[in-house]
Formats: sequence, C-alpha cells, structure tokens
Amino acid sequence: MTKKKLHLTFSLLLIIATVAFIWINSALSGADSSAISGRFRELLGRVLTFLRCPGGIEAFLLEHVRKVAHFVEYAVIGLELAILWAGLGKGFQGFWNAWSSVLAIAVFDETIQLFATARGPQITDVLLDTSGGTVTILFVYFVAILAGVWRKGDRF
Repeated sequence: MTKKKLHLTFSLLLIIATVAFIWINSALSGADSSAISGRFRELLGRVLTFLRCPGGIEAFLLEHVRKVAHFVEYAVIGLELAILWAGLGKGFQGFWNAWSSVLAIAVFDETIQLFATARGPQITDVLLDTSGGTVTILFVYFVAILAGVWRKGDRF
C-alpha cells in the first residue's frame, strides 16, 4: 500500500468514527443527552479542580459544558479533515473541501436532532460547530504553509 493510500485509508476511518460518535450522540433523547452531559460535567469538574484551574475559567467551562463539547468535537473533526486534505496536497481546494465538509456535518448533525425526543436543532450550534472546525483547519493549513509542505504551484 502506498503512503498516499495508507494516509487516505487511516484518515477516512478516523473521520467516519468521529462523525459516527457525534451523530449517535445527537440521536439520543434529551434526557439521555442531559444525563451524559451531567456525568461529563462531574468528571470535568474533578479534572479542573485537580489541575487548579482558575475559578472563573472552571465556572465558565462547567456552566457551558455542552457548548464547549460542540466546539471540541468539531475541532477534532476539522483537524482530521484538514490533515486528510493537506496530506493529499490539495492546496486551497483542500482547505475549502475540509471547511465545507465540517459545515455539512454540522448541518446534518442538527437535522438529526429533529427526530430525537425532546431535542431540536439550533442554528447557534451549527455556527459553534463550524467555528470549532474552522479553528483547527486554519491551524493545520497555516502550519503546512509555514513548513512548506506544498510546492510553489500548490500554494494559495
């Protein structure tokens, strides 16, 4: 198997697993989702206390744990998509492909919630999700440009 095929295969499997995790959680009922968030909030509180996180930051993270989770989940999928496309050497088209994929995944994620009990879609979640993905996509492409990963003809 060539390096490019190995990169493509591994990246796609990782992306599929991450998207499945996100979408399965979106399909949960409101009660089940809240229960999971509550358990995660407790765990996060213990970790932040152990790390001696400043009180204001700890309070913000614990109060907005669901929104932080949205941002982080999509930062991960954005990272995976950016690495996929950057590794394939697609230049700006790869950036666009990664970003539009994050947006499409976020829109579909919120659409799934139309069919979950006691849940509903929120445009703010689509914006938050897309922002999380955008941050890591920009980071990967910025690093790739600085590192000179692409030949001159492939750059923006």
